[in-house]
Amino acid sequence: MSSWQRLKNILIGIVMLLTAAALAVFPEEGLSVVAGLLSLSFTIAGFRALGYYFTMSRHMVGGKAMLFVGIIELDIGVVAASLVNHSRFYIILYLIGYHAFAGVIDVLRALEAKRFEGSWRLNMALGVVNLLLAAACIAFAGSPRILIYIYSAGLVSSACARIASAFEKTAIVYIQ
Repeated sequence: MSSWQRLKNILIGIVMLLTAAALAVFPEEGLSVVAGLLSLSFTIAGFRALGYYFTMSRHMVGGKAMLFVGIIELDIGVVAASLVNHSRFYIILYLIGYHAFAGVIDVLRALEAKRFEGSWRLNMALGVVNLLLAAACIAFAGSPRILIYIYSAGLVSSACARIASAFEKTAIVYIQ
């Protein structure tokens, strides 16, 4: 990871912490803000994946998967944006799905890293936290205020993981 990428991760982590604090302090309009943040993050991730596909990934083996990931993320972001002012139920489903999917992916990445003797503890911890947050979203689906606090906790955990990853040593492969 370059110095610029480390700095960018730290700054994004700080912005995420500030957003989580603002949501926790002002939870009144929280579900609309959460829906907006989810739609914005999925839309940006979709555009980034599509940009990566069109610039580099289309020339790689298996690069077409990045095209599909970008299209799916963009679609999820657009649909979430259309639901911002509508049903609270769909926003809650998005929140549950996001935390559950992110938790499973992080746990699988951690298990793979452990198998190849890499750094796995941070990914495992983040995956378990995301799975617990998904379970908490299911348990407290009837209370919008608690869901905002759960989303804020997820932002805090993601921000801390992002900042911690900025301070990890970069693995370098040496070929002798």
